[in-house]
Amino acid sequence: MASILYRVSTKDGYILKTVERNRKTRTFKKPEGEVLHYYVRSNSTDPAKKGRVVEPVAGGYAEAVVAALNAESGENAASNGQAPANIPEITLKSDRLTVAGAISQWLATFPERLAQYNGKAENGLSPSTISAYTKAVNEFAVYCKQVGVVFMPKTDRTGEQNSDEVNADMLAAYETYLRTNLKTRHSQAGEAKDRQGTIVARFGRLEIFFSHFNLVLAEQSDSRGRGILKCGKMPRANRAKKIREARARLSQPVVIYSDKEINSMLSAATVDEADLIKFLLQTGVRDKEAAHAEWSDLDGSNLNLSDKPRFGFRLKDKENRTIPLSPKLLARLKARRVRQEREAKAGGQDAPTLIFPNSLNNPDLALDIRIQKVVERAKAKGFDWNPKSEVTMHKFRKNYATFMHRHGCEVTTVAELLGHSDTKTTQLYIATDTNKAREVSKIAFAAFGD
Repeated sequence: MASILYRVSTKDGYILKTVERNRKTRTFKKPEGEVLHYYVRSNSTDPAKKGRVVEPVAGGYAEAVVAALNAESGENAASNGQAPANIPEITLKSDRLTVAGAISQWLATFPERLAQYNGKAENGLSPSTISAYTKAVNEFAVYCKQVGVVFMPKTDRTGEQNSDEVNADMLAAYETYLRTNLKTRHSQAGEAKDRQGTIVARFGRLEIFFSHFNLVLAEQSDSRGRGILKCGKMPRANRAKKIREARARLSQPVVIYSDKEINSMLSAATVDEADLIKFLLQTGVRDKEAAHAEWSDLDGSNLNLSDKPRFGFRLKDKENRTIPLSPKLLARLKARRVRQEREAKAGGQDAPTLIFPNSLNNPDLALDIRIQKVVERAKAKGFDWNPKSEVTMHKFRKNYATFMHRHGCEVTTVAELLGHSDTKTTQLYIATDTNKAREVSKIAFAAFGD
């Protein structure tokens, strides 16, 4: 069996080490740190050379893996009485596509897909989707290098992959690796988010990547043996847990900002921050919708939400909608626009087209940070605040839904204003009005005395 040696520097010169190899999968593990040179040690197939020989490799780690696999193929051929010269040589060229080469080819298609997205074509890819795909395959490439897997599969028939290419064992090990090494994300309340959901999403993106090369990642019941992973081996979301969580959300009360908390924020906010708070509170828009809202979206007393191709932004579910604005909010926004234009003119710049731009006049995708800073100042000044109350942009949508419903809007109307296609979703945004229930209770049971 062939092995790979590598040379590293020491205080006294250099030493040779052997690259680790998984006994089960036969894959090599790329050494960490700086490597001066690679060598392949194998049984010679040249009659003039006897025993084990060590040959230098012209190239880096990938070339060393290929050289070792070729040497191993020669050893196996010789032991089976075949002429080594008749064994097809493994190369790093297109006849055996490397993982890195496949990723480069796939990523090269993204600019065109982005252009299709901006042109509102169905097969376009948004910037956020491109970012997610890119992250998923680049992290996969790093892992492939770590474990010595160089190539894409020659075939996707289940169980027919070699140890030097993406195979079922390697993918199972990758799932374990993700479960061990993914950083656990937490909510503001400190609750750990579902790591399995992240793993499922990563594998879903890899599935799309492999399909670009007409390879099936996961075998299906009707796929006639096609699929690198056997049927049912693709990572799955914990469906039972999802159902429990969904039921728990339905049974939990909807939490909104209290009147005291909203007034605390406004008391601690600057004029610009107060503009943002009142805009979120009185429109119920999503965070990215607020970040991409432009002055041209204001039409009389309405806010018209639509896609913004020049920013690569598309509304969720592609649903344009119109939100009526109160006279007070319109007046506040008008004053904001005058202030923006005055400040831009003083600085010799063009006035922003966005209502809430960042310092570079681009969409501010960190508006939630602004809100959190306001709350921290409010707490520091001693304003009333529930210490368990989460501070999120999304919570303003629940306030908007609740206030609109309490003051006469039907659930169907609130759903339309929020951009919900199902009123069941909207019901999860409307908090119970305990004050009204208390007043009604006084009247409802008055006939029964004290």
